[in-house]
Formats: sequence, structure tokens, C-alpha cells
Amino acid sequence: MNKYLITRFLTLAAFIILMCSCNEDFLERYPQDEISDAAYWTSEKDLENYVNGLYDILPSYTGYAPKYAWENGTDNMIGDDRGVTMINGRIWNTNGDAPASSSTWNGAYDNLRKINYFLEQKDKVGEDILANASAAHYVGEALFFRAWVNFDLLKTFGGVPFIDQVLSTDSEELYAVRLPRDEFAQKIIDDLDEAIENLQWSGSGPAAASMRITKEAALGFKTRVALFEGSWEYYHAKMASPFKVDGKDGSDFLNEAISASQMLIDRLGDNIYTTDYRTLFNQDHYYDIPSVLLYREYLPSDGIGHRWWNYNGAGGGGIGLTKSLVDDYLMVDGTPIELSADYQGDATLEAVVASRDPRLGQTIYHPGQGTLGEIIGSSYAGTAPGITSTITYYKCSTGYFCYKGVAPQDAVYNGSPAGQGLIYLRYGEVLLSHAEAKAILGTITQSDLDRTVNVLRDRVGMAHMDMANVTSWGGNYQKRYPDESNLINEIRRERRVELAMEGQRYDDLRRWGALEQLIGWVPRGAKGQQFLDYANSTEGQAVGYSLSASGIYLDEEGYLLPIGHRSDFQDGGTGFVFNANRDYLQAVPRGQIVLYQEKGGVTLTQNPNWN
Repeated sequence: MNKYLITRFLTLAAFIILMCSCNEDFLERYPQDEISDAAYWTSEKDLENYVNGLYDILPSYTGYAPKYAWENGTDNMIGDDRGVTMINGRIWNTNGDAPASSSTWNGAYDNLRKINYFLEQKDKVGEDILANASAAHYVGEALFFRAWVNFDLLKTFGGVPFIDQVLSTDSEELYAVRLPRDEFAQKIIDDLDEAIENLQWSGSGPAAASMRITKEAALGFKTRVALFEGSWEYYHAKMASPFKVDGKDGSDFLNEAISASQMLIDRLGDNIYTTDYRTLFNQDHYYDIPSVLLYREYLPSDGIGHRWWNYNGAGGGGIGLTKSLVDDYLMVDGTPIELSADYQGDATLEAVVASRDPRLGQTIYHPGQGTLGEIIGSSYAGTAPGITSTITYYKCSTGYFCYKGVAPQDAVYNGSPAGQGLIYLRYGEVLLSHAEAKAILGTITQSDLDRTVNVLRDRVGMAHMDMANVTSWGGNYQKRYPDESNLINEIRRERRVELAMEGQRYDDLRRWGALEQLIGWVPRGAKGQQFLDYANSTEGQAVGYSLSASGIYLDEEGYLLPIGHRSDFQDGGTGFVFNANRDYLQAVPRGQIVLYQEKGGVTLTQNPNWN
């Protein structure tokens, strides 16, 4: 099999350089220079081995964790308890006191130190070696990782100190001030541009093999970064929010997103995975699927320690998709449910998926894939669809159990080498980003939609998005974003549906300045009566079963309330809370502010409305 197994092995000396730490501030933790040129930095293999160790920067799950639970706590997915950490402000410090420290801040700057050390030392291998395409590729990978880490900082804190060198305790840059967010974002784009120049196209050389970062991955990531920052600047300026960038409308970054995505469109065209949508997300590898730009594979012997099995247990994992998400799926003819005479309502799961976008039936469980008794409840020991071994499951909290990415076989559940891979970047996201950036700028055409949104729709047999048709919708048409055009609403809907549970939703709501719409929101699930009817049927064999006795709550219309056991999510409760003038960014940790002031005499500014 043509697979490149990324090893984690480094020489002992290089490992010590990478991983040693002390009790001082993270910016002061710099690699020691005792290793001589003769011991390391003498070959292309040294570059490869060092960069291999940076792959641990990519997010990972170990053990039995729900694969697509990254959106738990958004309006896409809700757990049955306090798992609503993302957009429910009450989980944060509601009095606005910044935390003393932040693992996100510390971890990012620790990783930047490792990356910058490589970029400073690489020249020691010599110009002849660095002139090799594969050696240059490894340099491109390091630049990609620096952009990846800095993008996490940007999303979390906004503009922060940009560090592109290894710092010592007497470096002037040790207490660098925060860059304005647009300048910091441009630094990320600059790194990605240099990475793209150095990286090879996938499969064009041994360094650009499966699971490694390639030119395609860097272009895809640049598209993500540029769309995020461009739309953030555009919408927060439009709202006059505390998080706007003075004098900027995001157009520069939106054009960067269009440029990067266009390069991928020119290369990949309509080459997306054309087998059913669900199957894309439970492969054990992706080396033969060009539309997957970056992924990791479950390889128990590769030394990395990332075990990707059982992403989404067939029992629900105590989480579920929301009615809000399910209602956003169009009918198969491309019309919203409120405008369609073919919509059969939502009294049963069978009715919910009837004549709908096929991606809905491939995203949620419905009869034919598993019985109702296997979907709703607290927990049970038994089997699940396609699984013969007996396992204890935590059932779905909403009745809309995520089917997308569910492991298809026993071996996956047992943690064998047949486990699933995890997608970080895929071409479908790039297509949607291209359409959105053009729509925001007002330059989108029907031809653009045909090369982007409609390529994705063709895969599942959905009617095309037609600009003239969408623009004409009125009457009962329900805009989720009332201040935006029909077209913007529909492109956002398409993104939500196509990328559901892939970790984009929270960032999308933040960059659109749309979190306010969730203030007071109470998440709901499926209609509860169908589960009660099943439990009391001959098949269900639980005559006398009571939803309330099982700790399952319904609202006055009969919809499941996944966190209805909490009074603030019952009738008259406050629902979700959110401070729109503060919570778009997290607080800079107080410890860093004190450290900058006491040791550097520098004021590290705090984010708006944090103490």
C-alpha cells in the first residue's frame, strides 16, 4: 500500500532540545544550543525527523471519543449536561475576570518555540541540501505549522505578540506588544504564502506523500484563514462591534481567500469524493481521495499515539444534533421546508428525512439504520447497527443521533488497526469558502455557484442552487440571518449542512458576528412521542415506559429538551447566555499581563470588557 507513515522518532538529543522545559514563562523557554553541527543538522533526514515531531501539533483524540463532537455546545450539537461550553457564557467566568493562565496561550508559544528553532537551524544543513525540493518541502511544513498555531491564537485572542525567532531571557522581543489583529493575520498569510512556495503538490515526491502537508493542504488552510479574518473584519465593522478593525472591511483577506481557493479549483475542478456523503467520513485512510487535503490515519504502530477508532459510538455518546440544524436541510428540490408542499413534518424520523437533502439521511440515524430504542435514553448495554459485540453506550440526547462518521464495523470499536482516519482539511470546505467570499464582496455569479456549491449538490443528487430562484424567495421564507440577503443566507445554510460536525460552526458564528442570535436560545431535539410509542410497543417491550421517569424532558410542543433537567433550559428559563461585547474573544491571561509589566515594563493589553 502506498502510504507514508509519519514517524515520531527523533534522535535523543533533538528530542531533548524539543521537549525540555523549565518553570519560567513559556516565551523564555528556548532550546539549548549544546548540540553541535556535527551531531545534527547535517542531512535532509535531520530536517524530516525534526518536522515529523511537529505533527503532534495537529488536534487528536485518543481512545473512545466521539469523532464529530467538536461542535458540542453550538447550535448544531448538544450534550445532555454541562457540555455546552462553547457558546453558553455561564460556563465562563460571568463576572468578566480573566483567568490567571491559559493552556491555549502557553501551549501555542511553546509550540512556536519548537517551530522557530527548526527555522533558525535549518540553514546549517547547507545550501546544496536546502536546494532539494524535498528539503524545501520540510521547511514549508514548518511554516505551515507556525501558521496553524498562530491561527489558533488569532481565533482565541485576536492579535497577539508575533514571535518568529527563538527567544533568550535577554531578547528584546521577549515582551513584544500585541499586533493589531489584521497585522497578525497578515503574518499568518505571509507564512502560508512561503509555505505554498516551498511545498510540493501531493504525490509529486516522497516528501509530499500521504498524511503529510502538501501544497494543496496549505492552499486549503490559507483559504480558511483568509475567509475567517476577511469575514470577521467585514461583519464586525458592519455591526460596529468592539472587535472591529478600524478602517478595514476585510476585502483584502477575502480576495486572498478567493485567490487561494481558485488555485485549488483550477487543479481539482469537480474532483470530489462521489460515493455517498456518509462514507467519506468513515474511511480508514484517504491517500487515494484527492479531495481530502490533510488527514491522519489510525496506525497503532506508528509511534504517534493517535488512536482514531470509535469516533462516534453507535449509542450516541450522550450528545445529539439539534432541531435547529435538522430544520436547515432543504428539500431535495432545493426549497426550504417552510416553502415546500412536500415536507412531511417532523412527527417521526421517517417523515423528517422524506424528500429531503440526502445529506440529512446520511447525517442522522433514522429507522432502517437502527431502531428507535437504540437512539434515545440514558445508557444501555447491547449491540448497535452493524456491530455484533456488546458494548455499553450512552444514548443520544436529542433523538437526532449523528450517523455521519459512525464506525462501520466491529474492528473499529475494538481499537484494531482497521480504525478510522480523521479529516482536517477537505476540498468541499474550499469550494464553499470560495462562494462565500465572492458573495460577501458582491462579485458572485451563477457560474461561480455551479463550480462550487452545485458540485457538492451533484454528488448527492440535490437540485442546483439557482441565484434567480433564491433571490425571489419571500412570503414564508425564514431567514436565519434577517439582515443578510437571501443568497448569503443560502450559502451559509449550505456550509452548515455540508460541514456539519466538522468543527467549523462556532468559528463561523463568531466571524459572522452572529452569536447574538443565540442569546436566550433553548436547544431542542426531535419529537418525543415517537420514542415513547416505540418503547411501549411489542417491539420495544417496555410497556409503561415513561420519558420523564427516565430523566427525559419535553417542551410544550413535544420536542425533546436535551438539557431540560436544568431549570434555565425549561419554560421561563434564560436559555443560552452570551455577552456580545466580551465573549467573541477569550481573555488574555492575567499572569501574562503581570509578567509583561513586572519583567519587561510593557503593557500587554486585555481584550474588550475583560477584567
